[in-house]
Amino acid sequence: MEGQDRNPMLGVEGEDVIDQIDMLRLDDARWEAILNTLPPLVRARALNGERTRAFLEAVLWVAVTGQPWGRMPLAWGRWHSIYVRFTRWAQDGIWDEVIASLQAHADIAEPLRRLVSTYRLSRHPASLARRSGPRFTPF
Repeated sequence: MEGQDRNPMLGVEGEDVIDQIDMLRLDDARWEAILNTLPPLVRARALNGERTRAFLEAVLWVAVTGQPWGRMPLAWGRWHSIYVRFTRWAQDGIWDEVIASLQAHADIAEPLRRLVSTYRLSRHPASLARRSGPRFTPF
C-alpha cells in the first residue's frame, strides 16, 4: 500500500479501478434496453437524470468484480445508499425485468443475476430461521 496514491473519488487505490469503472459503463444500447423495462415512475426519473444510470453501473461493478459493497468507488456515490436502493429493487422485482432486458448481454446479465439471487437467498425465510436459531454454547 505504500507508494500508492489514494484518489478520494475512487474510494480504493490503483489504476485498475479506473479501468474497471470504464469497462462497466453502460453503453447507449444497454441503457436503452434497461430503460424500456423499468416501471413508469422509475423510468421517468431515469430519463431526467444520470443518477439511475450511475446506480446501475455501481451495482454492475459489485456484480462483476465480486467486491464488497463497502469497497465501491465513491465516483458512483455512497455505497450504503446504493445498496439500499438495490435491495428495494430486488424486493419490488425490478431486477428481474432488468436482467431479462440484458439477456443479449450475458457478460453483465449473468453476474447481475447471481448478485440478485445471492441477495434473495440470504433473505429467504429458511436462511433467516437458520441464523436466528439457538447458538451452540459449550457451557
